[in-house]
Amino acid sequence: MLVLKFIWMEKNIGIALDQMVPGVGSIPLSPYYFWPRKDAWEELRAKLEEKEWISQKQMIILLNQATDIINLWQQGGGSLST
Repeated sequence: MLVLKFIWMEKNIGIALDQMVPGVGSIPLSPYYFWPRKDAWEELRAKLEEKEWISQKQMIILLNQATDIINLWQQGGGSLST
C-alpha cells in the first residue's frame, strides 16, 4: 500500500511517498518535496513515474490526494485552525 506523508508548516508543506509493508512498517520511497519552494506536485509525479510497478490509476489517486492537501493548505494559509 502506498501512502502520502505530509509536513504541514506555516510557509511550506512537505509531501513524501512511503510504502506500507505488513509486518515491516513504513518504507520511504521519496524524500519530502516542499511546496511552494519547488513544484512538489511535479516532483512527486516524476517520482511516481519512475516506479514502473505503480499503476496509472494509483498514480492519479495519489496525485489527486496531493492536490487536495496542497489546496487545503493554501486556503488555510498554513494554519490548521481554519
